[in-house]
Formats: sequence, structure tokens, C-alpha cells
Amino acid sequence: MFRKTTLAAGMMAMMIGAALADPIEGTYRTPKSGATAKVAACGAGFCMTYTSGEFSGKQFAEFKANGNDSYSGTLTDYTDGGKQYTGKAKLVGKDIKVSGCILGGLLCQSEVFTRL
Repeated sequence: MFRKTTLAAGMMAMMIGAALADPIEGTYRTPKSGATAKVAACGAGFCMTYTSGEFSGKQFAEFKANGNDSYSGTLTDYTDGGKQYTGKAKLVGKDIKVSGCILGGLLCQSEVFTRL
């Protein structure tokens, strides 16, 4: 009896976890190279990691949720020698707009990653 209850509780926890996945989580296509990247929970926020292409396996963004489908954190630009920038992300429909910023967020360069 205890075993069945434990199994049922474990299954319920897995279903609830899947139902509570954040809308940012998923797989995206990068706009410039066409490589893929995955957003997944990591620590208290979310990490974006290349899953194909030249930088496959490298994490290049870390975000925390701000509410209203917006996120803030840091970005690493491996095409520019690994420079780090203040970063932000915003869900735009099913896609995600990722921005790297300087001067406290006054100047930003953005790209839209397409959800697969």
C-alpha cells in the first residue's frame, strides 16, 4: 500500500512539474547562423545553451523572470571573444527577443530567436 501511494505521489509531482514549466522554456533557432539553442531551468532562473552549430554545448545566456513574459540577466557573445553583456529577453508570441545591452541598458542590440 505504501509503495503504491509513493509511486502515485511521484507521478503526480512529475505531472505538476511539467504543467508549471515556464513559457520561455523550449528550443529555438538562432537568427544569424540557424543553429539551435535551448532554454531550460537552471538555478533560480533559466539558461540558454547552444545545442548545435559552432558553439554547441556552450551556455550563452542566464535570465531571471521579471513577470509579464520579460526576463533579465547576462549574455555572452562568443562571436566577439566571449564578451559579457547585460541581457534581457521578452517573449514575442511563441518566439523570444534576446537583447544584449551596454551603458546600463541604454543601448541594446536585439535578435529574435524562432521557437521550434
